[in-house]
Amino acid sequence: MSIRVSGYVATLLAASCASHSDSLRAQNYDILERSPQTTIYLETEYSGNEVLEHCDWYIAADDFVTSLSTVEYGAGCRISLRILGIINREGAALFSRVVDRATALGFRVTSLVLDSRGGDADAAISMARLIRQSEIFSASLVIAKIAEDHQSVCLSACVVLFSAADDQELEFNINGDPDLPSRIGIHGPGQFDRTRGAYYASANNSEIARVSRRLKDYFRSIEIAERLVDDMFAIPFDQIHLLNREELIAYGLYTD
Repeated sequence: MSIRVSGYVATLLAASCASHSDSLRAQNYDILERSPQTTIYLETEYSGNEVLEHCDWYIAADDFVTSLSTVEYGAGCRISLRILGIINREGAALFSRVVDRATALGFRVTSLVLDSRGGDADAAISMARLIRQSEIFSASLVIAKIAEDHQSVCLSACVVLFSAADDQELEFNINGDPDLPSRIGIHGPGQFDRTRGAYYASANNSEIARVSRRLKDYFRSIEIAERLVDDMFAIPFDQIHLLNREELIAYGLYTD
């Protein structure tokens, strides 16, 4: 059974994040199954060098991986990947197919645009490892950023994807106050038990302990502070802690 690392924001304010009005532990269904699933888009990267004419497009990942034609996409394009919604295993499998086809076309990814409230930790780790290891991400500097909409966030398992990029770009607040939170949030994981119809978040749960080890192994491999995982697990499953600039820098998730 996978660990579902889920974070729901009822209201996002400049200085606070409210958790879902009902305790997630009390739900008798798997929240992530009723949430928007992983959606991926590929789009032309317009910043930097001049855009090649055959690279000027925007397409959903499902269409990109199933289209028989390669002429319409050209080759060697500089692209941005936009990852939205809940991160799940199906989304990780789609992401892998996108990476395979984009690699065959000689694409180079220059940015990851994220808007996700979390999802399956194992799926996020598998996607992050592809970002760190695949040719299309190593050909150029890859920058992770939160989607333009100010309601967009990167919470919970999404932080794993955010950390996978070479660099991170964040807008904190219009006043530039470093004590105000970002739109990056953490909390502890929960496991949905289908037989009982409830979430469990105990650190004594063997699956939760396994995910803790996997997260620490992953963060260690990219030189992110392992204590990030301990601090995640200290936040109750039904709450979200939004990180400020100082915290992001201390974990190694962001540099000024």
